[in-house]
Amino acid sequence: MKKTLKIIWKTVKWVFIVFFVYLVSLFFREERIPGAFVEWVSRRFLPPSLVLHVGSLSFGFMHGVHVRDIRLYDWAGKAPLTSVISADDVDWYPFMRKVRIAGLRYVRLPEDYYRDGSHDKNEPVEVEFPDLGHFQVEMTDPDVLGVRPRRLDFNLDVGKRRIEASHIVLQWPDCDVRAALDGFCYVDIDRQEVYGEVKGLAKQAHIRPLIEAVDVPVALPYIDAFTDVPVPCPSWCAWKVGLVHNDFDLWLDLKPTLGKYMSVPMKWANGKIHVHNFTRDNQFCYVTTVGPISAEDVEGRPLEGTVVISSTNGMNTVAVKAKSAQPLANVLKIGGFEGDYVGADVIGNSQCDLTFRFPRAMTNDYTVLNGRGHVSVSSGHLMRMRGFAGLIEAMPSIAPAVTWFSDSTEASADYVIENGVVKSDNIYIEGTCFSIKMTGSYDAVKDKLDFKVMVQFAKKDSLVGKLLHPLTWPFSKLLLEFKLSGSPSDPKWSYVTVIDRVLEVVK
Repeated sequence: MKKTLKIIWKTVKWVFIVFFVYLVSLFFREERIPGAFVEWVSRRFLPPSLVLHVGSLSFGFMHGVHVRDIRLYDWAGKAPLTSVISADDVDWYPFMRKVRIAGLRYVRLPEDYYRDGSHDKNEPVEVEFPDLGHFQVEMTDPDVLGVRPRRLDFNLDVGKRRIEASHIVLQWPDCDVRAALDGFCYVDIDRQEVYGEVKGLAKQAHIRPLIEAVDVPVALPYIDAFTDVPVPCPSWCAWKVGLVHNDFDLWLDLKPTLGKYMSVPMKWANGKIHVHNFTRDNQFCYVTTVGPISAEDVEGRPLEGTVVISSTNGMNTVAVKAKSAQPLANVLKIGGFEGDYVGADVIGNSQCDLTFRFPRAMTNDYTVLNGRGHVSVSSGHLMRMRGFAGLIEAMPSIAPAVTWFSDSTEASADYVIENGVVKSDNIYIEGTCFSIKMTGSYDAVKDKLDFKVMVQFAKKDSLVGKLLHPLTWPFSKLLLEFKLSGSPSDPKWSYVTVIDRVLEVVK
């Protein structure tokens, strides 16, 4: 019996010595972990539709856990052979509380995010994370939802109900000056939300891919409108996902200096964008607010305004409020219109308050366009607009002494849009001594103008105008009335003679 116990003791002792030597050797080398262990972890912690592939997995006390060529596949997704998330190398140092990741790729959110109606799950997320505590994470050359910095560093705290990444620093290599963003992000199960924000210096090209990846195309035209911005601009970005309904919010605040906006040279600009995406009753909706925007052109003339684009219940609504002291041609360009027909010398202060409404599926079908609005312009040479060339040419033969057109300084109009037809009965263009009143419509479907134009004495709201208009109205009606037809690109002016008026009455 004693001999047997002695043999057992020696065996245990040598096993312990060998095991101790083996553990000590792990301080100086790595031990490859069998693939069967990875398969067990996948089955134990991942849903059946997710498959984890690992090129190799090894462990060493000095080297930590080293994972090479890690990829996660979703067999239930649209592209089951394309990895959902991948990385070239992952090194985890549990004693140093540090993780290093090279070549991380997470370029697209789950497919359900991009499908109408899939957001509105209307139930909370209930999950508990492993309580891993605090780690320092270092990433090189990552691609996370289109954001591709040279380096990404942050502190990661993993608790059972909350994961938080703090002191996030993103750095880009394609800048002569240091361009970096600092911020934080968290997933909070108790709050049922994901929230993050970053701020610092960045280029437009650094941020744009993120807008594409989170599927907010309505914001892209406003970002792309900035061109030739020479240096990284001060930027702030925040995002929030509500886990109950998967509601999504994105805030952007960009402050570029110099460059151009819609080809208009700018000294500086301060533009804010807020995107709110949500799904209710299986219908995708959004509200995008561009603004308040404030800017100055190279000559110091201000521009400010707000654009709200919303889509609810299958209808799109666009509301615009703007105020500018820039040339009218520039204002039209900034608003997305060419403005070439205005003329470069048309200056003035302008204000607008416009609303348009049309079905979400509208594709240049003006018959379903409706809206209303008010526009005013002051301190501008409005009669120099090319569309009034026919009126300017006709006036000298009717009233040779009238040379007031170049002095016209104010304009205002209220209008409504009904199924693609713009109607107004109070379009005024006013000079020092004379004014013009226009009533009629523009049919956008047929590209057809149909306006009556009356030349009046003095401004409508001036004291002289209030006194003279009742007295001079018959004269203006009989001798100074015109018709405007044709199209905006090819307007036709015709003088309404007394005989024309008599024939009209007879008919």
